[in-house]
Amino acid sequence: MHNISFSKRLFTCILAGLIIGASAFRISITYFRTWGTTGGFSIIPFITVTVSVVYAFIWQARKTNNPSTLAFWQGLIRYGVAFDLAEFGWAKICHLQLEMPMSKLDLPYNAFSPSDLFWNFFSFSYQFGCIIAALQIAGAMLLLFQRTRLLGVFILLPLLANILLMDIFYQIGYSVVVHAAIMMAGTLYFLIIEFNRIKEFFFATTNRLPGLHFSRYVKLIIRLSIIYIPLLLIAMHGKVDKYPELTGKYEVKQLSVNQQLLYHNTCEDSILTMVYFDIKNGCVFQFNTPAKRWNGTFSKDNNQLKINWSAPKDKPVFNGTISTSNDPGKLMLAGMLGKDSIDVVLQKVNNRVLR
Repeated sequence: MHNISFSKRLFTCILAGLIIGASAFRISITYFRTWGTTGGFSIIPFITVTVSVVYAFIWQARKTNNPSTLAFWQGLIRYGVAFDLAEFGWAKICHLQLEMPMSKLDLPYNAFSPSDLFWNFFSFSYQFGCIIAALQIAGAMLLLFQRTRLLGVFILLPLLANILLMDIFYQIGYSVVVHAAIMMAGTLYFLIIEFNRIKEFFFATTNRLPGLHFSRYVKLIIRLSIIYIPLLLIAMHGKVDKYPELTGKYEVKQLSVNQQLLYHNTCEDSILTMVYFDIKNGCVFQFNTPAKRWNGTFSKDNNQLKINWSAPKDKPVFNGTISTSNDPGKLMLAGMLGKDSIDVVLQKVNNRVLR
């Protein structure tokens, strides 16, 4: 009979306790919050992990190598991961997840937190959410059957890896990251114990596909082309932001049209209040509200500036000069906008840019 090491027993029991406890804790605070507090429910994973550790020592003390005991704890891992991911899948289908509050949809884009951006993006398409849900449910079911367990791992592993990375980099929350990491560890557990089968399948079996009769150096050049050709194309394309010293959002501090000073605190639509110099030579003139905008592109030659408008298309071209002052972030525009001469003093606004 194959000897089961104490480290394997302890790790399997702890992982099972973590997964069952984390899943039970999440289900409790999601569906049974009216029956208790988050602090009260947090005792659940503590109890499950404690019980699993204690049993691992009892199991070792008995000095038995009954494979059915190991199968039981591995079954808890499989069921815990499968149940948790299946619940996530059904929650997406039933509109309990990937939903964005309407009150946030009217906020400016740069007011969104990283987690708000995440939920807003994924809440746009219900069909896409259903596809992810179907993969979660299908992978969870496959994980529960002995013959399809590895196939379930291959389906769930990229899903969980993607979820974990998004939870981390979109700052969804520490507890969410820990939960996803625990479920990821449970899935990786079955990948690791099947390492020999996977190695034999991918590396030891005979390749029946025909090979190309090129020299090894030609093959190497072709393979490396996916690295150097894209980099060469990107280098030829140039930078997206050609004028980083100019790029930014500017507030109109002073505006004169035909030598007449205008005040931007008026509610007239014709008053220019904001100017944006953006990537890809983009330029936007905003008149009081974001609903009143001219969108175009600019070309710059030393201090000469020309702006052509694409929306609305019937707006006159700006031809003039752009210059800086001793004050940091201050620009002066002077030139002709159609038949009108304009002089604008701009002050850069230090707004938060989400990238």
